[in-house]
Amino acid sequence: MGQRRWPWGRLALLVLYLAVLGLVWMAWRDPAWRVLMSPLVLAQFGREVLAWPLGPFWVLLAYVVAVLLAMPVLALITLGVLIFGPWPGMAYALAGMVAGAVVTYGVGRLTGAQVLDRLLKGRLQLMSAHLHRRGLWAIVLLRALPVAPFIVVNLGAGALRVRLRDYVLGTFLGLLPGTVLISLFMRQVQQAVRTATPSAWLALAGGVLLVVGALWWLNRQLRGRT
Repeated sequence: MGQRRWPWGRLALLVLYLAVLGLVWMAWRDPAWRVLMSPLVLAQFGREVLAWPLGPFWVLLAYVVAVLLAMPVLALITLGVLIFGPWPGMAYALAGMVAGAVVTYGVGRLTGAQVLDRLLKGRLQLMSAHLHRRGLWAIVLLRALPVAPFIVVNLGAGALRVRLRDYVLGTFLGLLPGTVLISLFMRQVQQAVRTATPSAWLALAGGVLLVVGALWWLNRQLRGRT
């Protein structure tokens, strides 16, 4: 039986995507670009964008672009809180990450499993049985626990054609606890820095314990289900 041919059109799409990521990484190394991407500058720009006509739409679009550029989940949530405040920032971050996850799922689906599996040296096949057998709860586990980069899960789920309903719902449920906990934790950090009182620092310490305890409990619950 002959060797399977590379789907060159899909490979070209993936190479183009990776090239854009490479250019963004090179720009990030430039000190001038780092200044533009500082939290203070982003916070000011984010508030200006929100005041535009259809401001929330542009904010969500910015999150989609950030997900496409492989920005880590922790950074996406933290920036949302710093720019928009704890509760609005939590909502924008969660909605934006889910929207970005759907878009990158589409990129993975267009690229195809054959291309991604070869580039990942067979690792995609290791995900395949787990995702298809456990479906929704596998996605929840992958989102809630840092077992794989966010962008890799997105592309892999699309390439493996995981059921879209399970993917979207699992992404939302998996990201929700961490988004809420990190947003509340960032609120405590801001409060502690702003007031610098013993009670504020005590509340911050309690917040750290709460986050660690909640993640430990969630880890046990999800691993028990899967």
